Amino acid sequence: MTELVPTMDMVRMVNSGTEATMSAIRPARGFTGRDKIIKFEGCYHGHADCLLVKAGSGALTLGQPNSPGVPADFAKHTLTCTYNDLASVRAAFEQYPQEIACIIVEPVAGNMNCIPPQPEFLPGLRALCDEFGALLIIDEVMTGFRVALAGAQAYYGVEPDLTCLGKIIGGGMPVGAFGGRREVMDARRPPVRSIRRAPSPATRSPWRLASPA
Repeated sequence: MTELVPTMDMVRMVNSGTEATMSAIRPARGFTGRDKIIKFEGCYHGHADCLLVKAGSGALTLGQPNSPGVPADFAKHTLTCTYNDLASVRAAFEQYPQEIACIIVEPVAGNMNCIPPQPEFLPGLRALCDEFGALLIIDEVMTGFRVALAGAQAYYGVEPDLTCLGKIIGGGMPVGAFGGRREVMDARRPPVRSIRRAPSPATRSPWRLASPA
């Protein structure tokens, strides 16, 4: 997998696309020491609490959960911007310049009838992340190995810090993965040596690991 997607120095196997996205946000927060994240209205990244959020009265309002059972304290760390609108993203960074850990984005907005990015959108997100010290997470659960062999990130020419992949890597089996820059992936390791690196036996089962990627 690391040979096919050059931006993934290290990979961690999980059980699903949802686990991939929620697990990628954790090292992004750990690496940056920040709590807030940016997602885009209409983009679906699984059913993790922090991702089940829509915008409030505007793009700069703290998120409001649109799924019952998500506490407001979880949702308040999620900012929602407008897809293909770099101005809304810059405005969010300027309002919270030292608080945003990452942007998570679908390179093609699959939940909105597969809206493609404008030519400047994904490179613009990369530039904004670099400017404000945040990480870029590309959710390739739907686009990975479909838009291009190395994912939509290769097709559109953008290098994320972290990449999320879903069931396509399992040849039909329920599996997922996330990976990225080594120094970012190292941020998710516990401070002391752990005996169990992959606590779920499902993520290490032979039939999953032997599935064609």
